[in-house]
Amino acid sequence: MLRLTGLGLMRARKAALCLWGVLLTGCLTWVAGARAEVSAADEKELGRKFALEARAKLPLFDDVEINRYVDGIGQKIVAALGSQPFQYNFYVVRNPHINAFAVPAGYIYVHGGLLTQAGNDAEIAGVLGHEIAHVNAHHLARQQEATQLLDYATLVGVLASIVHPAIGAGALAVNSAVQLKYRREFEQEADYLGAGYMRAAGYDPRGMLDFFKKMLDQQRAAPAAPQPYLLSHPLTEERLNNLEAVLHTRQWDSGPRQATTLELERVQLLARAGMAAAQDVVALYWRAADAQPRSGRARYLLGLAYLETGALAAARQTFEDARQLGFTDVDRDLGRVYFRLRQPETARQLLSRAAEMNPDDPLAHIELAKVLAALNETDGARREYERALELAPAAEDAHYELGMLEGRAGRKGEGFYHLGKAWELRGEYDKAVIQYENAAAYLPPESAPAQAARAAATTLNEYRRHRR
Repeated sequence: MLRLTGLGLMRARKAALCLWGVLLTGCLTWVAGARAEVSAADEKELGRKFALEARAKLPLFDDVEINRYVDGIGQKIVAALGSQPFQYNFYVVRNPHINAFAVPAGYIYVHGGLLTQAGNDAEIAGVLGHEIAHVNAHHLARQQEATQLLDYATLVGVLASIVHPAIGAGALAVNSAVQLKYRREFEQEADYLGAGYMRAAGYDPRGMLDFFKKMLDQQRAAPAAPQPYLLSHPLTEERLNNLEAVLHTRQWDSGPRQATTLELERVQLLARAGMAAAQDVVALYWRAADAQPRSGRARYLLGLAYLETGALAAARQTFEDARQLGFTDVDRDLGRVYFRLRQPETARQLLSRAAEMNPDDPLAHIELAKVLAALNETDGARREYERALELAPAAEDAHYELGMLEGRAGRKGEGFYHLGKAWELRGEYDKAVIQYENAAAYLPPESAPAQAARAAATTLNEYRRHRR
């Protein structure tokens, strides 16, 4: 579990209070009217401001696979809702605690610790379905409207408290009556709606019950140190009993469940590699491979652990061992190893084959683009980066590398635009604005990229003014 002490705690408090203060400042013009209702436009504005501040302040994962996995499940559930007044966006926070929270207008955040605790895709879908239900049912807005204790400014503080409960509680100390959690009826409504959304999207709704039961068991085992998720989404036996009634099943039902997919196992490994010590990650997957000496899949995951922690020679040998054991889908990751071992021709062969076999895999295209750029095949690298960004528009690494590539090729406007996008995705808004303004100066004024650059610069400049 992550522990903050000394200077780290002071910095965390400063960051969270800054988050609360900036959001509050950005919304004061609306508060001044002392309105009781929260309109759809107000929700959108709150969500937009929160997302900008969160990207600048929260340690979000920039890993293409992690983000694409969560977004894929989330968008599949959203598609079952029909027409929506806003676009849902999903993010993963680099934090080992189990937590997830939803912001009005469809901004949903999941902690990496939650991903590593899930047993299958349905459990992830259960959490996302629940959070989507909170947004779709406008629970935070309705909670604000239903009580005189929770005005709009305090609602912003509640959002900060969900990000970091202890710090948020301090920010809300001016009103001790405020509870940093959804009302009981809203939690039950989100369970009911979310389970229906899951079912409509093709997921087993028992995944929601399984994950909540896992959380309640943890709460019983350590009642004095609950996970952040339990503070904002309090679990009770009553909630689980109601969910059992909705699903016509029981908590102790041990019937067949979906197995853990390889995609989820990869995402869990990548999340652990981004949150835990390298030796701990390798040790975990070494033990699993040692317990299953004839499993090519276990051997492959060990190879990936070596790769993600920088043990390249061990990764190469372990991937080859996995292939010998019958796990053949190693070309992409083996190509990544050979490129880092400065053998670009071998890497090109492997990555070209991987991109051909899995044309919708953005990481294969990004890695192939890097190899082609190193071999001075600029046109081919550009095509691969562009294809990757079609598949994963928020791949900041692809934007940055493509921006550098375009700049070296003399396409300054395009280069500045992609660098601006990369800095924006990293939450470095001062740098992003400079790049966007440079892009607008070099691109044809009426072109779509020039208009997008000017619009992005305007939005970020507005945010910067509020922050100051």
